[in-house]
Amino acid sequence: MKKIFLLLTITIALAKPANAQIIWGTYSQSYPSGLTDKPGNIGIVSAIKEINNAFWGDGSCAALTEALKKDTAFIRNRPLNFVAIITYDTAKAQFFLHGVNKGNANNYEFRVMIKNGAVIAPWQKPASFTDYMVQSASSMPQMAYLGGYSAGIGSRLVVDVRLKNSGKIVAAAVVKWQPVKPTISQIYLPDELNFFLKRLAHPWSYRQDAAEIDKWKMKYPVDQVDRFSYLPKKLIVAPTENNLVFYFSTDIYHKEQLEYELVKNDNTITPWKYNDFDNNFIWLKSLAPGRYLLKMRYTAQREHVTTYPFEVKTPWYDSLLFKIIAGILSCASLGFVFFMVRHVKQKENAEKELAKKTKLQLELKSIYAQLNPHFIFNALSSIQGLINKQDIKGANSYLSDFARLMRDSLNNSNKDQTSLDKEILTLETYLKLEQLRFGFTYHVTIDKNINAYETEIPSLLLQPLVENAIKHGISALQEKGEVTVNFTRCDNNMIVNIKDNGPGFLGNTNTDGFGLKLTHDRIKLLNEFTKGQSIKFEVKKNKPTGADIELTFNNWFL
Repeated sequence: MKKIFLLLTITIALAKPANAQIIWGTYSQSYPSGLTDKPGNIGIVSAIKEINNAFWGDGSCAALTEALKKDTAFIRNRPLNFVAIITYDTAKAQFFLHGVNKGNANNYEFRVMIKNGAVIAPWQKPASFTDYMVQSASSMPQMAYLGGYSAGIGSRLVVDVRLKNSGKIVAAAVVKWQPVKPTISQIYLPDELNFFLKRLAHPWSYRQDAAEIDKWKMKYPVDQVDRFSYLPKKLIVAPTENNLVFYFSTDIYHKEQLEYELVKNDNTITPWKYNDFDNNFIWLKSLAPGRYLLKMRYTAQREHVTTYPFEVKTPWYDSLLFKIIAGILSCASLGFVFFMVRHVKQKENAEKELAKKTKLQLELKSIYAQLNPHFIFNALSSIQGLINKQDIKGANSYLSDFARLMRDSLNNSNKDQTSLDKEILTLETYLKLEQLRFGFTYHVTIDKNINAYETEIPSLLLQPLVENAIKHGISALQEKGEVTVNFTRCDNNMIVNIKDNGPGFLGNTNTDGFGLKLTHDRIKLLNEFTKGQSIKFEVKKNKPTGADIELTFNNWFL
Protein backbone atom coordinates (compact mmCIF):
# COMPACT_ATOMS: atom_id res chain seq x y z
CA MET A 1 0.00 0.00 0.00
CA LYS A 2 1.42 3.39 -0.97
CA LYS A 3 2.20 5.66 2.01
CA ILE A 4 0.43 9.03 2.33
CA PHE A 5 1.59 12.50 3.33
CA LEU A 6 -0.23 15.06 5.43
CA LEU A 7 0.17 18.74 4.58
CA LEU A 8 -1.11 21.31 7.10
CA THR A 9 -2.17 24.82 6.02
CA ILE A 10 -2.87 27.73 8.39
CA THR A 11 -5.20 30.34 6.93
CA ILE A 12 -7.67 32.94 8.12
CA ALA A 13 -10.12 33.61 5.33
CA LEU A 14 -8.72 32.23 2.09
CA ALA A 15 -9.88 28.64 2.45
CA LYS A 16 -13.24 27.62 0.96
CA PRO A 17 -14.30 24.32 2.55
CA ALA A 18 -16.98 23.63 -0.06
CA ASN A 19 -14.47 22.92 -2.86
CA ALA A 20 -11.19 23.19 -0.94
CA GLN A 21 -9.80 26.06 -3.01
CA ILE A 22 -7.10 28.40 -1.63
CA ILE A 23 -4.89 31.06 -3.17
CA TRP A 24 -1.77 28.91 -3.02
CA GLY A 25 0.62 31.65 -4.00
CA THR A 26 0.03 33.51 -0.72
CA TYR A 27 1.57 30.67 1.31
CA SER A 28 5.12 29.52 1.96
CA GLN A 29 5.89 25.81 2.31
CA SER A 30 8.27 24.04 4.66
CA TYR A 31 8.83 20.38 5.45
CA PRO A 32 10.62 18.45 8.21
CA SER A 33 12.99 16.94 5.67
CA GLY A 34 13.13 16.38 1.93
CA LEU A 35 10.24 16.87 -0.47
CA THR A 36 6.59 15.93 -0.42
CA ASP A 37 7.13 13.01 -2.79
CA LYS A 38 9.28 11.19 -0.22
CA PRO A 39 7.49 8.35 1.58
CA GLY A 40 6.43 9.22 5.13
CA ASN A 41 7.07 12.95 4.76
CA ILE A 42 4.56 15.44 6.18
CA GLY A 43 4.43 19.00 4.92
CA ILE A 44 3.31 22.30 6.48
CA VAL A 45 1.95 25.27 4.58
CA SER A 46 1.81 28.58 6.48
CA ALA A 47 0.48 32.00 5.52
CA ILE A 48 3.17 34.61 4.79
CA LYS A 49 0.90 37.63 4.51
CA GLU A 50 -0.52 37.39 8.02
CA ILE A 51 0.98 39.68 10.62
CA ASN A 52 1.64 36.88 13.12
CA ASN A 53 4.41 35.20 11.09
CA ALA A 54 7.17 36.70 13.26
CA PHE A 55 6.37 34.24 16.03
CA TRP A 56 7.27 31.16 14.01
CA GLY A 57 10.99 31.53 14.55
CA ASP A 58 11.09 31.20 18.34
CA GLY A 59 11.78 27.46 18.48
CA SER A 60 8.38 26.62 19.95
CA CYS A 61 7.50 24.13 17.18
CA ALA A 62 10.62 22.06 17.82
CA ALA A 63 9.96 22.13 21.54
CA LEU A 64 6.38 20.94 20.99
CA THR A 65 7.57 18.10 18.74
CA GLU A 66 10.10 16.89 21.31
CA ALA A 67 7.51 17.07 24.11
CA LEU A 68 5.03 14.98 22.10
CA LYS A 69 7.67 12.36 21.31
CA LYS A 70 8.13 11.88 25.05
CA ASP A 71 4.38 11.60 25.62
CA THR A 72 3.79 7.83 25.59
CA ALA A 73 0.01 8.25 25.46
CA PHE A 74 0.29 10.40 22.33
CA ILE A 75 2.98 8.49 20.46
CA ARG A 76 1.32 5.12 20.99
CA ASN A 77 -0.02 3.81 17.63
CA ARG A 78 1.20 6.94 15.79
CA PRO A 79 4.18 7.27 13.43
CA LEU A 80 7.26 9.13 14.68
CA ASN A 81 7.40 11.41 11.64
CA PHE A 82 4.30 13.39 12.68
CA VAL A 83 4.19 17.15 12.21
CA ALA A 84 3.65 19.56 15.13
CA ILE A 85 3.30 23.30 14.71
CA ILE A 86 2.39 26.22 16.95
CA THR A 87 0.21 29.09 15.82
CA TYR A 88 -0.55 32.30 17.64
CA ASP A 89 -3.51 33.20 15.46
CA THR A 90 -7.08 32.33 16.40
CA ALA A 91 -7.98 31.27 12.84
CA LYS A 92 -8.85 27.74 11.78
CA ALA A 93 -6.17 25.35 10.58
CA GLN A 94 -6.78 23.89 7.08
CA PHE A 95 -5.66 20.29 6.51
CA PHE A 96 -4.63 18.70 3.18
CA LEU A 97 -3.71 15.03 2.64
CA HIS A 98 -1.07 14.30 -0.01
CA GLY A 99 -1.17 11.09 -1.98
CA VAL A 100 -4.93 10.72 -1.60
CA ASN A 101 -7.21 11.58 -4.49
CA LYS A 102 -10.64 10.65 -5.75
CA GLY A 103 -9.29 7.33 -7.03
CA ASN A 104 -7.96 5.94 -3.71
CA ALA A 105 -9.88 7.97 -1.12
CA ASN A 106 -11.98 4.92 -0.14
CA ASN A 107 -8.85 3.30 1.35
CA TYR A 108 -8.38 5.99 4.02
CA GLU A 109 -10.18 7.52 6.98
CA PHE A 110 -9.37 10.53 9.11
CA ARG A 111 -10.53 12.00 12.38
CA VAL A 112 -9.99 15.29 14.21
CA MET A 113 -9.94 15.62 18.00
CA ILE A 114 -8.77 17.92 20.75
CA LYS A 115 -5.86 16.88 22.97
CA ASN A 116 -8.19 15.96 25.86
CA GLY A 117 -9.86 13.33 23.68
CA ALA A 118 -12.97 15.24 22.60
CA VAL A 119 -13.73 14.28 18.99
CA ILE A 120 -14.51 17.16 16.62
CA ALA A 121 -14.81 15.03 13.47
CA PRO A 122 -15.22 11.22 13.86
CA TRP A 123 -13.55 8.69 11.57
CA GLN A 124 -14.69 9.32 7.99
CA LYS A 125 -13.34 9.07 4.49
CA PRO A 126 -12.11 12.18 2.60
CA ALA A 127 -14.86 13.77 0.54
CA SER A 128 -13.29 16.99 -0.86
CA PHE A 129 -10.33 17.33 -3.22
CA THR A 130 -8.27 20.12 -4.78
CA ASP A 131 -9.16 21.20 -8.30
CA TYR A 132 -7.00 22.05 -11.30
CA MET A 133 -6.36 25.66 -10.18
CA VAL A 134 -4.84 24.61 -6.85
CA GLN A 135 -2.83 21.81 -8.50
CA SER A 136 -1.44 24.27 -11.00
CA ALA A 137 -0.64 26.93 -8.37
CA SER A 138 0.99 24.47 -5.98
CA SER A 139 2.65 22.26 -8.63
CA MET A 140 1.26 19.29 -6.68
CA PRO A 141 -1.09 16.52 -7.81
CA GLN A 142 -4.63 16.26 -6.57
CA MET A 143 -4.88 15.88 -2.78
CA ALA A 144 -7.69 15.42 -0.27
CA TYR A 145 -8.99 18.38 1.72
CA LEU A 146 -9.90 17.37 5.28
CA GLY A 147 -11.45 20.69 6.39
CA GLY A 148 -10.66 23.64 8.62
CA TYR A 149 -10.74 23.29 12.42
CA SER A 150 -9.88 25.34 15.51
CA ALA A 151 -9.41 24.41 19.16
CA GLY A 152 -9.09 27.84 20.76
CA ILE A 153 -6.14 29.55 22.42
CA GLY A 154 -4.35 27.24 24.83
CA SER A 155 -5.75 24.07 23.23
CA ARG A 156 -4.25 21.46 20.94
CA LEU A 157 -5.75 19.82 17.85
CA VAL A 158 -4.75 16.34 16.58
CA VAL A 159 -5.49 14.95 13.10
CA ASP A 160 -4.99 11.21 12.47
CA VAL A 161 -5.18 9.35 9.15
CA ARG A 162 -5.48 5.55 9.02
CA LEU A 163 -5.83 2.79 6.49
CA LYS A 164 -9.45 1.79 6.37
CA ASN A 165 -8.87 -1.98 6.24
CA SER A 166 -6.07 -2.43 8.79
CA GLY A 167 -6.92 0.51 11.08
CA LYS A 168 -3.24 1.48 11.24
CA ILE A 169 -2.54 5.21 11.71
CA VAL A 170 -0.17 6.21 8.91
CA ALA A 171 -0.03 9.99 9.38
CA ALA A 172 -0.63 12.49 12.17
CA ALA A 173 -0.43 16.23 12.67
CA VAL A 174 -0.75 18.49 15.72
CA VAL A 175 -1.59 22.18 15.86
CA LYS A 176 -1.34 24.09 19.15
CA TRP A 177 -2.90 27.51 19.57
CA GLN A 178 -0.31 29.09 21.85
CA PRO A 179 -1.26 32.09 24.04
CA VAL A 180 1.21 34.95 23.73
CA LYS A 181 1.56 38.54 24.91
CA PRO A 182 4.37 41.10 24.67
CA THR A 183 7.27 40.78 27.11
CA ILE A 184 9.51 43.79 27.82
CA SER A 185 13.17 42.79 27.96
CA GLN A 186 14.72 46.22 28.59
CA ILE A 187 13.86 49.89 29.08
CA TYR A 188 16.19 52.61 27.80
CA LEU A 189 16.33 56.12 29.24
CA PRO A 190 17.39 59.21 27.20
CA ASP A 191 21.02 58.95 28.30
CA GLU A 192 21.10 55.27 27.22
CA LEU A 193 20.13 55.76 23.59
CA ASN A 194 23.63 54.71 22.52
CA PHE A 195 23.02 51.19 23.94
CA PHE A 196 19.62 51.09 22.28
CA LEU A 197 20.93 52.12 18.83
CA LYS A 198 23.77 49.61 19.09
CA ARG A 199 21.30 46.85 19.88
CA LEU A 200 19.00 47.98 17.07
CA ALA A 201 21.85 47.95 14.53
CA HIS A 202 22.94 44.38 15.34
CA PRO A 203 19.96 42.59 16.96
CA TRP A 204 21.22 39.12 15.93
CA SER A 205 24.57 39.52 17.68
CA TYR A 206 23.85 41.99 20.48
CA ARG A 207 24.17 40.62 24.00
CA GLN A 208 23.43 42.61 27.13
CA ASP A 209 26.37 42.71 29.49
CA ALA A 210 26.09 42.26 33.24
CA ALA A 211 26.14 46.02 33.86
CA GLU A 212 23.14 46.56 31.58
CA ILE A 213 21.21 43.65 33.08
CA ASP A 214 21.87 44.72 36.67
CA LYS A 215 21.46 48.48 36.16
CA TRP A 216 18.01 48.54 37.77
CA LYS A 217 19.24 46.70 40.85
CA MET A 218 21.55 49.64 41.46
CA LYS A 219 18.67 52.14 41.33
CA TYR A 220 15.81 50.30 43.08
CA PRO A 221 15.42 48.25 46.28
CA VAL A 222 15.45 44.47 45.77
CA ASP A 223 11.73 44.05 46.46
CA GLN A 224 10.89 46.60 43.73
CA VAL A 225 12.76 44.74 40.95
CA ASP A 226 11.11 41.83 39.13
CA ARG A 227 13.20 38.71 39.73
CA PHE A 228 12.54 37.32 36.23
CA SER A 229 12.87 40.35 33.93
CA TYR A 230 15.21 42.33 36.23
CA LEU A 231 13.09 45.41 35.43
CA PRO A 232 11.53 47.75 38.00
CA LYS A 233 8.02 46.70 38.96
CA LYS A 234 7.17 50.37 38.51
CA LEU A 235 9.54 52.69 36.67
CA ILE A 236 9.95 56.18 38.18
CA VAL A 237 11.96 58.71 36.18
CA ALA A 238 12.93 62.37 36.57
CA PRO A 239 11.00 65.12 34.70
CA THR A 240 13.85 65.39 32.17
CA GLU A 241 13.82 61.64 31.42
CA ASN A 242 10.61 61.85 29.45
CA ASN A 243 11.71 59.88 26.35
CA LEU A 244 11.50 56.14 26.99
CA VAL A 245 12.16 53.10 24.80
CA PHE A 246 10.49 49.79 25.71
CA TYR A 247 12.32 46.90 24.02
CA PHE A 248 10.61 43.52 23.52
CA SER A 249 11.99 39.99 23.61
CA THR A 250 10.10 38.84 20.49
CA ASP A 251 11.18 39.82 16.98
CA ILE A 252 8.61 42.01 15.20
CA TYR A 253 8.91 42.91 11.54
CA HIS A 254 5.64 44.77 10.87
CA LYS A 255 4.25 47.58 12.99
CA GLU A 256 0.76 46.09 12.53
CA GLN A 257 1.83 43.14 14.65
CA LEU A 258 1.96 45.22 17.83
CA GLU A 259 -0.60 47.61 19.31
CA TYR A 260 -0.37 49.79 22.38
CA GLU A 261 -2.50 52.11 24.47
CA LEU A 262 -1.25 54.79 26.87
CA VAL A 263 -3.17 55.78 30.00
CA LYS A 264 -2.19 58.85 32.05
CA ASN A 265 -3.61 59.47 35.51
CA ASP A 266 -6.40 56.92 34.81
CA ASN A 267 -7.40 58.65 31.56
CA THR A 268 -6.61 57.23 28.12
CA ILE A 269 -4.48 59.74 26.20
CA THR A 270 -3.49 57.39 23.35
CA PRO A 271 -6.18 54.85 22.41
CA TRP A 272 -5.23 51.47 20.95
CA LYS A 273 -3.11 51.96 17.80
CA TYR A 274 -0.53 50.14 15.72
CA ASN A 275 3.09 50.56 16.76
CA ASP A 276 5.00 53.46 15.22
CA PHE A 277 7.92 51.32 13.99
CA ASP A 278 8.41 48.05 12.08
CA ASN A 279 10.48 46.73 14.95
CA ASN A 280 10.27 45.22 18.41
CA PHE A 281 10.22 48.39 20.51
CA ILE A 282 7.83 51.19 21.52
CA TRP A 283 9.30 54.69 21.73
CA LEU A 284 7.36 57.18 23.85
CA LYS A 285 8.48 60.79 23.47
CA SER A 286 7.92 64.10 25.28
CA LEU A 287 5.99 62.59 28.17
CA ALA A 288 4.41 65.12 30.51
CA PRO A 289 4.68 64.52 34.28
CA GLY A 290 2.14 62.06 35.62
CA ARG A 291 1.31 58.42 36.36
CA TYR A 292 1.23 56.23 33.25
CA LEU A 293 0.10 52.74 32.33
CA LEU A 294 1.40 51.30 29.07
CA LYS A 295 -0.85 48.57 27.63
CA MET A 296 0.57 46.31 24.90
CA ARG A 297 -0.86 43.43 22.86
CA TYR A 298 -0.21 41.48 19.69
CA THR A 299 -2.89 41.89 17.04
CA ALA A 300 -2.89 38.11 16.64
CA GLN A 301 -4.24 37.82 20.21
CA ARG A 302 -5.82 41.06 21.29
CA GLU A 303 -7.35 39.43 24.37
CA HIS A 304 -3.90 38.98 25.97
CA VAL A 305 -2.68 42.36 27.22
CA THR A 306 0.58 43.21 28.99
CA THR A 307 0.57 46.28 31.23
CA TYR A 308 3.49 48.20 32.65
CA PRO A 309 3.20 51.14 35.09
CA PHE A 310 5.63 54.03 35.17
CA GLU A 311 5.75 57.58 36.41
CA VAL A 312 7.35 60.79 35.24
CA LYS A 313 7.98 62.96 38.26
CA THR A 314 6.62 66.49 38.50
CA PRO A 315 9.08 69.43 38.77
CA TRP A 316 9.10 70.91 42.25
CA TYR A 317 7.62 74.21 41.07
CA ASP A 318 4.72 72.35 39.43
CA SER A 319 4.29 69.81 42.19
CA LEU A 320 1.04 69.45 44.02
CA LEU A 321 2.80 70.01 47.35
CA PHE A 322 4.15 73.38 46.23
CA LYS A 323 0.73 74.45 44.96
CA ILE A 324 -0.90 73.32 48.19
CA ILE A 325 1.56 75.30 50.31
CA ALA A 326 1.11 78.38 48.16
CA GLY A 327 -2.64 78.01 48.34
CA ILE A 328 -2.56 77.58 52.10
CA LEU A 329 -0.41 80.69 52.58
CA SER A 330 -2.57 82.83 50.30
CA CYS A 331 -5.86 81.65 51.77
CA ALA A 332 -4.84 81.36 55.44
CA SER A 333 -6.70 84.47 56.61
CA LEU A 334 -9.82 83.63 54.61
CA GLY A 335 -9.74 80.07 55.91
CA PHE A 336 -9.35 81.27 59.50
CA VAL A 337 -12.34 83.59 59.17
CA PHE A 338 -14.40 80.82 57.59
CA PHE A 339 -13.40 78.44 60.37
CA MET A 340 -14.38 80.89 63.09
CA VAL A 341 -17.75 81.62 61.49
CA ARG A 342 -18.43 77.92 61.08
CA HIS A 343 -17.29 77.23 64.63
CA VAL A 344 -19.64 79.85 66.05
CA LYS A 345 -22.51 78.53 63.96
CA GLN A 346 -21.86 74.94 65.03
CA LYS A 347 -21.69 76.05 68.66
CA GLU A 348 -25.06 77.81 68.32
CA ASN A 349 -26.59 74.73 66.67
CA ALA A 350 -25.17 72.49 69.38
CA GLU A 351 -26.62 74.75 72.10
CA LYS A 352 -30.02 74.74 70.37
CA GLU A 353 -29.92 70.96 70.07
CA LEU A 354 -28.94 70.62 73.73
CA ALA A 355 -31.75 72.95 74.77
CA LYS A 356 -34.22 70.94 72.69
CA LYS A 357 -33.06 67.66 74.24
CA THR A 358 -33.22 69.17 77.73
CA LYS A 359 -36.76 70.37 77.07
CA LEU A 360 -37.80 66.94 75.78
CA GLN A 361 -36.26 65.26 78.79
CA LEU A 362 -38.13 67.60 81.14
CA GLU A 363 -41.39 66.96 79.30
CA LEU A 364 -40.81 63.19 79.50
CA LYS A 365 -40.11 63.45 83.24
CA SER A 366 -43.25 65.51 83.63
CA ILE A 367 -45.35 62.86 81.90
CA TYR A 368 -43.66 60.13 83.92
CA ALA A 369 -44.40 62.12 87.12
CA GLN A 370 -48.06 62.26 86.08
CA LEU A 371 -48.18 58.54 85.41
CA ASN A 372 -47.05 57.64 88.94
CA PRO A 373 -49.91 59.48 90.77
CA HIS A 374 -52.35 58.09 88.19
CA PHE A 375 -51.10 54.57 88.88
CA ILE A 376 -51.19 55.10 92.67
CA PHE A 377 -54.72 56.48 92.50
CA ASN A 378 -55.99 53.47 90.52
CA ALA A 379 -54.20 51.05 92.82
CA LEU A 380 -55.69 52.65 95.95
CA SER A 381 -59.09 52.56 94.30
CA SER A 382 -58.68 48.82 93.79
CA ILE A 383 -57.68 48.37 97.49
CA GLN A 384 -60.72 50.41 98.52
CA GLY A 385 -62.92 48.17 96.42
CA LEU A 386 -61.57 45.06 98.19
CA ILE A 387 -62.11 46.66 101.62
CA ASN A 388 -65.67 47.58 100.68
CA LYS A 389 -66.25 43.93 99.79
CA GLN A 390 -64.98 42.99 103.24
CA ASP A 391 -62.16 41.05 101.52
CA ILE A 392 -59.58 41.83 104.19
CA LYS A 393 -57.27 39.02 103.14
CA GLY A 394 -57.33 40.17 99.50
CA ALA A 395 -56.78 43.76 100.57
CA ASN A 396 -53.73 42.77 102.62
CA SER A 397 -52.32 40.73 99.72
CA TYR A 398 -53.00 43.65 97.40
CA LEU A 399 -51.25 46.06 99.76
CA SER A 400 -48.17 43.78 99.89
CA ASP A 401 -47.93 43.59 96.09
CA PHE A 402 -48.73 47.29 95.85
CA ALA A 403 -45.82 48.08 98.16
CA ARG A 404 -43.47 46.11 95.90
CA LEU A 405 -44.79 47.97 92.85
CA MET A 406 -44.21 51.28 94.57
CA ARG A 407 -40.66 50.25 95.45
CA ASP A 408 -39.97 49.25 91.81
CA SER A 409 -41.52 52.52 90.66
CA LEU A 410 -39.26 54.51 92.99
CA ASN A 411 -36.18 52.55 91.84
CA ASN A 412 -36.95 53.38 88.20
CA SER A 413 -37.98 56.98 88.83
CA ASN A 414 -34.52 58.28 87.83
CA LYS A 415 -34.20 55.95 84.85
CA ASP A 416 -35.50 56.62 81.36
CA GLN A 417 -35.15 52.96 80.39
CA THR A 418 -35.63 49.67 82.20
CA SER A 419 -34.86 46.11 81.17
CA LEU A 420 -37.69 44.19 79.55
CA ASP A 421 -37.64 41.46 82.22
CA LYS A 422 -38.26 44.07 84.98
CA GLU A 423 -41.04 45.70 82.94
CA ILE A 424 -42.70 42.31 82.51
CA LEU A 425 -42.33 41.61 86.24
CA THR A 426 -44.07 44.93 87.00
CA LEU A 427 -46.86 44.09 84.53
CA GLU A 428 -47.41 40.65 86.04
CA THR A 429 -47.52 42.09 89.57
CA TYR A 430 -50.06 44.67 88.48
CA LEU A 431 -52.14 42.03 86.63
CA LYS A 432 -52.04 39.85 89.71
CA LEU A 433 -53.33 42.73 91.86
CA GLU A 434 -56.17 43.50 89.49
CA GLN A 435 -56.96 39.81 89.16
CA LEU A 436 -57.73 39.74 92.92
CA ARG A 437 -60.34 42.38 92.35
CA PHE A 438 -61.96 41.35 89.06
CA GLY A 439 -61.11 37.63 88.77
CA PHE A 440 -60.10 37.72 85.07
CA THR A 441 -57.35 35.56 83.51
CA TYR A 442 -54.19 36.89 81.91
CA HIS A 443 -51.25 35.57 79.83
CA VAL A 444 -47.85 37.16 79.16
CA THR A 445 -45.72 35.53 76.42
CA ILE A 446 -42.32 36.52 75.04
CA ASP A 447 -40.63 35.42 71.82
CA LYS A 448 -37.65 33.12 72.40
CA ASN A 449 -35.62 35.32 70.00
CA ILE A 450 -35.90 38.27 72.42
CA ASN A 451 -33.36 38.53 75.23
CA ALA A 452 -35.46 40.12 77.97
CA TYR A 453 -32.42 40.80 80.16
CA GLU A 454 -30.52 42.79 77.52
CA THR A 455 -33.45 44.53 75.84
CA GLU A 456 -34.51 47.85 77.34
CA ILE A 457 -37.73 49.83 76.90
CA PRO A 458 -39.04 53.10 78.43
CA SER A 459 -40.05 52.61 82.07
CA LEU A 460 -43.76 52.14 82.87
CA LEU A 461 -44.71 52.44 79.18
CA LEU A 462 -46.89 49.33 79.01
CA GLN A 463 -48.66 49.47 82.41
CA PRO A 464 -51.15 52.24 81.46
CA LEU A 465 -52.12 50.26 78.34
CA VAL A 466 -52.72 47.09 80.37
CA GLU A 467 -54.67 49.16 82.89
CA ASN A 468 -56.81 50.55 80.06
CA ALA A 469 -57.55 47.01 78.84
CA ILE A 470 -58.72 46.03 82.35
CA LYS A 471 -60.67 49.15 83.35
CA HIS A 472 -62.35 49.86 80.01
CA GLY A 473 -62.29 46.36 78.55
CA ILE A 474 -62.89 43.38 80.80
CA SER A 475 -63.71 44.79 84.25
CA ALA A 476 -67.42 44.14 83.70
CA LEU A 477 -66.79 40.56 82.55
CA GLN A 478 -65.25 39.54 85.88
CA GLU A 479 -64.09 35.86 85.66
CA LYS A 480 -64.88 35.71 81.93
CA GLY A 481 -62.43 38.50 81.15
CA GLU A 482 -59.10 37.75 79.51
CA VAL A 483 -56.01 39.89 78.91
CA THR A 484 -52.97 38.79 76.83
CA VAL A 485 -49.65 40.57 76.41
CA ASN A 486 -47.45 39.19 73.60
CA PHE A 487 -43.83 40.18 72.82
CA THR A 488 -42.67 39.10 69.31
CA ARG A 489 -39.64 39.85 67.16
CA CYS A 490 -39.78 40.63 63.43
CA ASP A 491 -36.31 41.22 61.95
CA ASN A 492 -34.88 44.12 64.01
CA ASN A 493 -38.29 45.22 65.32
CA MET A 494 -40.09 44.28 68.53
CA ILE A 495 -43.90 44.13 68.45
CA VAL A 496 -46.02 44.23 71.63
CA ASN A 497 -49.72 43.35 71.42
CA ILE A 498 -52.06 44.03 74.40
CA LYS A 499 -55.41 42.32 73.75
CA ASP A 500 -58.64 41.93 75.71
CA ASN A 501 -62.01 40.32 75.01
CA GLY A 502 -64.05 43.31 76.14
CA PRO A 503 -66.46 45.40 74.03
CA GLY A 504 -63.55 47.09 72.23
CA PHE A 505 -63.53 50.44 70.41
CA LEU A 506 -62.94 51.73 66.89
CA GLY A 507 -59.37 51.40 65.57
CA ASN A 508 -57.10 54.45 65.77
CA THR A 509 -59.66 56.24 68.04
CA ASN A 510 -58.33 57.50 71.37
CA THR A 511 -60.39 56.96 74.52
CA ASP A 512 -60.77 59.52 77.23
CA GLY A 513 -58.57 57.49 79.58
CA PHE A 514 -55.94 59.66 81.29
CA GLY A 515 -53.26 56.93 81.15
CA LEU A 516 -53.80 56.32 77.44
CA LYS A 517 -53.48 60.03 76.66
CA LEU A 518 -50.27 60.29 78.67
CA THR A 519 -48.88 57.26 76.83
CA HIS A 520 -49.66 58.91 73.47
CA ASP A 521 -47.85 62.09 74.52
CA ARG A 522 -44.91 60.15 75.91
CA ILE A 523 -44.41 58.13 72.71
CA LYS A 524 -44.55 61.31 70.64
CA LEU A 525 -41.78 62.87 72.74
CA LEU A 526 -39.71 59.69 72.73
CA ASN A 527 -39.81 59.61 68.90
CA GLU A 528 -38.53 63.18 68.78
CA PHE A 529 -35.81 62.44 71.31
CA THR A 530 -34.37 59.24 69.82
CA LYS A 531 -32.57 58.93 66.47
CA GLY A 532 -32.79 55.79 64.34
CA GLN A 533 -35.39 54.19 66.63
CA SER A 534 -39.09 54.95 66.88
CA ILE A 535 -42.24 53.61 68.52
CA LYS A 536 -45.45 53.22 66.57
CA PHE A 537 -48.75 53.20 68.51
CA GLU A 538 -51.82 51.66 66.86
CA VAL A 539 -55.26 50.60 68.16
CA LYS A 540 -56.82 47.71 66.23
CA LYS A 541 -60.02 45.73 66.35
CA ASN A 542 -59.59 42.42 68.14
CA LYS A 543 -61.40 39.56 66.46
CA PRO A 544 -64.08 38.47 67.24
CA THR A 545 -64.39 40.96 70.11
CA GLY A 546 -62.28 43.23 72.26
CA ALA A 547 -59.43 45.62 71.54
CA ASP A 548 -55.85 45.10 70.33
CA ILE A 549 -53.30 47.79 71.14
CA GLU A 550 -50.10 47.27 69.15
CA LEU A 551 -46.75 48.93 69.86
CA THR A 552 -44.01 48.52 67.24
CA PHE A 553 -40.48 49.27 68.46
CA ASN A 554 -38.69 49.93 65.16
CA ASN A 555 -34.95 49.10 64.84
CA TRP A 556 -34.91 48.06 68.49
CA PHE A 557 -32.29 45.28 68.05
CA LEU A 558 -29.62 47.10 66.06
